Amino acid sequence: MQHILACMVAGTVFGAGLAIATEPAPAPVSESKPKRHLAKFDEQFKTADIDQDGALSKAEAQNANMDRVVSSFDRLDLNKDGKVTREEIRLLLRSRLSS
Repeated sequence: MQHILACMVAGTVFGAGLAIATEPAPAPVSESKPKRHLAKFDEQFKTADIDQDGALSKAEAQNANMDRVVSSFDRLDLNKDGKVTREEIRLLLRSRLSS
């Protein structure tokens, strides 16, 4: 009887180990949605930045049909220099996400 019990315990332990070892690997994670949106926004920002100064004037944003940037321009322009940088946009987004 003890021999049968010992075999059952050993089988359970080794069987569980085998099941864990043969578990399929997780599928590769594709590029996340936020990263895709950020890359798309960076490309749109770069294209809209006609004078290539790393910032958008309100006119540049309007010409590029960046309606959300235009409508929020005064809030986005944190240093009130009449231009919006990627960093100013990211700072505002971070503050909105953390609150």
